[in-house]
Amino acid sequence: MMIFKDSNFSEQTAWISVTFTVFIAWFYANGMKQLEGTFSTHADQIVGLWAKTMFASIIFAVIAFSALAIMRKFSGDDDDNLLIDERDELIEARATRWAYYNLSTCIIILFVHIFCQGVITNYPFFPNVPPIDFLIHGVMFSSLLVEFILRASQIYRYRKAA
Repeated sequence: MMIFKDSNFSEQTAWISVTFTVFIAWFYANGMKQLEGTFSTHADQIVGLWAKTMFASIIFAVIAFSALAIMRKFSGDDDDNLLIDERDELIEARATRWAYYNLSTCIIILFVHIFCQGVITNYPFFPNVPPIDFLIHGVMFSSLLVEFILRASQIYRYRKAA
């Protein structure tokens, strides 16, 4: 594949993770459309969606990383590319910093929204979504967004340095 050409193992896994997060976000959002009621009335559906999402995540990761291993084996990449050097550590540290700034922001937004929903009458944002449902789905999408930002910023830094 073209995106894997002249890239090390860390960048290749970052590409897989970006693809993974987009797929899982699509899968979860698609599952949310099929939910009936709320967590208090249909908790089994939301728990089932989380279980299906976790199962799909495992299947996707196994297939993607197995394909990467097979592709690296047949392309003749030697094991020296698997070593993490100082540049990889610096790129990962900067990406992690950006991702966790985002995580902090997402958590603050979730809590402020839930607080406002409970305190402000006729709060205009997501009025038909109970706070627990907003928190459950918000945590899922926040974690996916954080993973996406982490890996996308790693890819950006690898490409910028190349």
